[in-house]
Amino acid sequence: MERRVLTELSVFTAWLHRYGVQGDIGEVGWPDGSSGDAPRWNALAERWFERADAAGLWVTVWAAGEWWGTGYPLAAYEDRTPPPGVDTPDTQAAVIERHPSTSRYLRGINVAGGEFGAPATDATSAFSNADPGVYGRDYHYDGEATFDFLASRGIRLVRIPFRWERLQPAVGGPLEQAELSRLVSVVRRAEHAGLEVVLDMHNFGAYYLAQGSRGVRTPIGSAGCSDADFGDAWRRISAAFGEDPGVVGYGLMNEPVGLSPQGGLSPQQVWDRASQAAVDAIRAGGDRRVILVSGYEWSGAQEWDRWNPRPWIHDPAGRIRYEAHHYWDPDHSGTYAQGYDAAVADAAARGF
Repeated sequence: MERRVLTELSVFTAWLHRYGVQGDIGEVGWPDGSSGDAPRWNALAERWFERADAAGLWVTVWAAGEWWGTGYPLAAYEDRTPPPGVDTPDTQAAVIERHPSTSRYLRGINVAGGEFGAPATDATSAFSNADPGVYGRDYHYDGEATFDFLASRGIRLVRIPFRWERLQPAVGGPLEQAELSRLVSVVRRAEHAGLEVVLDMHNFGAYYLAQGSRGVRTPIGSAGCSDADFGDAWRRISAAFGEDPGVVGYGLMNEPVGLSPQGGLSPQQVWDRASQAAVDAIRAGGDRRVILVSGYEWSGAQEWDRWNPRPWIHDPAGRIRYEAHHYWDPDHSGTYAQGYDAAVADAAARGF
């Protein structure tokens, strides 16, 4: 299985090398010892990080967050004791901490919670811009204890997910001030701990627009959620965080998928156009931060060059990193439902 996983990563890193561009792994994660196979997963992770080190990749591991509790096998750091706050390393932590940030690249972890209580790609949902859930019940940003603990373990970068519908409840409209205040506050908490932040719009390529009592998934590039709307959201976010030293980069869109053909463009080309619009909007305000641009179709490293034939972003600041995600189970879902032995058998069946 090691050969399969490293071959998949090389699809992405070879593409970066071929075109002379920089990369980021926004999500990578593997299970803890709850199934008894942590040493084998960690050995694979060690080899994976050695390749990521050599390629100079930014990496944020999935995941940590006090709302995960102790039952989520991909939580590399957990909240095990009161008061609230991530406070204990799980089995994955040793590998993460052996591959820290350097002068060449940043390394860290996703601190999940701000994206909770919202769908990924369901056609309709009770969640919408008109009904985005209740803070503290449906979603949450971790407190300072989490960030202090992560910093104490040598972590230097956190990717903080948020939902577009909560931050901008009408496309093209102003940012919702209470939600913006929450996002500013969590950035401040991370900054006070000495961490740098990537803000991650965790929307999978769409916006849930209220129609009656339901939210309807409305892909970027369509009539209800245009490229200009996407750019407007990032223009406003950039303006809100433009002077904030804690924000090192913007993750334009987590795992874009399910876009619709528009005007003769394929879904992948629709994403190319929309992501360029967001970059243009950020740069128009003079913001020169790093922008992390996800690849189309779930951003999978293993099929990166299939869905993203060549780099597509023009950036006058020259500060783009293309973002891939990489999970190692056979279907690359990150659920790891079948365990290590099944993953080995699947790799052997594929000829690895």
